[in-house]
Amino acid sequence: MNKESNILKWRFDVSTFRLIGRDLITDRITALFELVKNCYDANSTSVDIVFENISSINPKSKIIIRDNGCGMAFSDIRDKWMVIGTASKRNTLYSEAPFNRRYVGEKGIGRFAVDKLGDKVNIKTKQKGNSQLLNVEINWELYNTKSNNGQLTLFTDIENTYSYENSSVNFHGTILEISEIREIWTTRDIERLYKELTKIVSPFYPLNPPFDIYISSNEYDAYTRKLVSVDVIQFSSHNVSISFNAPSMLQETLYFDKDNGILKTKNIPLKNFGGINMKMYFFNEAAKRAYRAKFKNDDTRIDGIKIYRDGIITTPFAEFESHQDKKRDILGIDKRLWRDIFNRVSTREIIGIVEITKDGNPNIIDATNRQDFVENNQYKQLKEFIIEQLDVFTELKKYERIKNKATVADELKLAKNDVNSFVMAIDEITKQNPALEAPLKPLKEQAKQVSSTVSKGIAEQKKAEKEFLRKENIYLSLMSLQDYAANMSHAVRTSLGRIKDKAEFFKIYYPDPSLEEFFKLYSREIYEDMMTLNKVISYMLSYAGSNIPFEDLDVKKLIEGLFYDYNLRFENEKIKSIIEIKDNFIINANKQFFSDIFQNLIDNSVKALVGNEIKIIKCSGYIENNQFLLFFSDNGVGIEEENKEKVFELYHTSTAEQGGSGLGLYIVKTRIEALKGKVEVIENEFLPTGATFKITLPFKK
Repeated sequence: MNKESNILKWRFDVSTFRLIGRDLITDRITALFELVKNCYDANSTSVDIVFENISSINPKSKIIIRDNGCGMAFSDIRDKWMVIGTASKRNTLYSEAPFNRRYVGEKGIGRFAVDKLGDKVNIKTKQKGNSQLLNVEINWELYNTKSNNGQLTLFTDIENTYSYENSSVNFHGTILEISEIREIWTTRDIERLYKELTKIVSPFYPLNPPFDIYISSNEYDAYTRKLVSVDVIQFSSHNVSISFNAPSMLQETLYFDKDNGILKTKNIPLKNFGGINMKMYFFNEAAKRAYRAKFKNDDTRIDGIKIYRDGIITTPFAEFESHQDKKRDILGIDKRLWRDIFNRVSTREIIGIVEITKDGNPNIIDATNRQDFVENNQYKQLKEFIIEQLDVFTELKKYERIKNKATVADELKLAKNDVNSFVMAIDEITKQNPALEAPLKPLKEQAKQVSSTVSKGIAEQKKAEKEFLRKENIYLSLMSLQDYAANMSHAVRTSLGRIKDKAEFFKIYYPDPSLEEFFKLYSREIYEDMMTLNKVISYMLSYAGSNIPFEDLDVKKLIEGLFYDYNLRFENEKIKSIIEIKDNFIINANKQFFSDIFQNLIDNSVKALVGNEIKIIKCSGYIENNQFLLFFSDNGVGIEEENKEKVFELYHTSTAEQGGSGLGLYIVKTRIEALKGKVEVIENEFLPTGATFKITLPFKK
């Protein structure tokens, strides 16, 4: 056998064109985005998108994309444009001077977007100084016919024709003429394209030379070479920017100054995803009303956060979906809402632009399917960082809501005092001048009625505030249950699956003596899974049985009572318990829910202390800056640095040998979040080992 017969090569079926064309690109607007980005890479200063006879499908229907870029030579067409995944833009990163644009199309498949728009494409291209224009014809229908005939035809076997024609020496650029259009384009479709194209270049990224896009249609009068222009962001109530300093390895981040009620920035070490610039425009209720009045006939509602790379929008954010409820939540901003819908910031109240670069953020990579980014650690951390910035606006929303409540209450009280002062003034006048008593009597009676109405208004305002608080508590607890239930459904299926597998092992092999060790192991594991399921069910029933009654609870007394209930266990385990709660704090909550938090923390600590000679569990607390801070500590095995976030995840446990199921700290987290609080692992006070949990509970005014 000769050497040649031992070689195999990849080949591509003709259907490949669909996989990287119409099947990969999900909508027409994204397809046009890809083609316009190619014009940007070609150093174009002007791009015309022309729609001809597209209100109905007919032989004259065309979409033309014309640019005045550098154009292509025959070798460019042969060796780059018609090579799948060409590395030309990866090897040369920037376009020629004076543009020096960072190439945005690097995968080498964006050109197949033409297949999404029509069956035929005619490419006319010429470089400056040449006298002839290169004309290439591609018929996608021919590829489709070959693909459907049942015989193996390779992608590279299809022949495409080209020719030359005379042209003006001064003309340069590329014209894509797409015919046999797949779908009609209504004026509404073109309007949507226009809106999406306004986002293609960051409004804060100055392009010099410029990159202007025009849209034309011979059927719709509104589009007669209409320039795509970016709307100025207006009506926002707050706007803020953060940047980074690469030489100093510092990144700005937001925080909320509660004392002054303003947003501020501070420096932190540069994150591993690289430095970013970010501009955010927040719209409070008054700002949203002004915005909607301006754009009341516009289906765009604010628009959330978008990521731009080297001034051009990243592909995942170019995907178009006209229906608000179907838009993909790429950064997970709106997915967070149901856990605290009253305070968390949604895409309908913030506009944000995140600026990254290919060089500075090389690991933030568009996924090939254009739906998202490659899910690596750097991208995960970038998402987390963006959410952290939004959480600062959550603090702002809370602050403004409390402030507005106080303002309304104060104004009502002031109005009542003013009316009462007015009545007293009338009494004083009539005492000094009795003749005015009769004419002023109707005015006095009317003032008394106003005073009575204002008093009722004050009472109603207090009643409404109390009712809102009650409903908010119920909602948040139900959201905690929903979050828990979603995870529990997975947890129950997982446990039942393990039990089923081991039970089947018993059914098939029991009582084989040679497998006795496995029978013992599996019986113990089945028992542990059953105990976990029992705990899950008990927790769920605590919701069902409690009817979610809320009451005012003295936190200090409640914790002291819980520790008292554990005294016998502490004595048996030789654990020293310490309670140092300085201030009294009343919280409106369900008693069972709140008890769950500390019962699970105590149980967790007892397991972590197994094997220690000296065992300590301590709970301390005090009021600081309108918050009640609780610290729950032990000197047990402690928590590794990399697990400080993971410990709150479902089924994460470091005490499995002591019966830990991975539920306890998850329950703690969901309960505290239902109370609008926060729990985190901080540096332990019992060094060198142990763990300290910091619980922050807000005042509810």
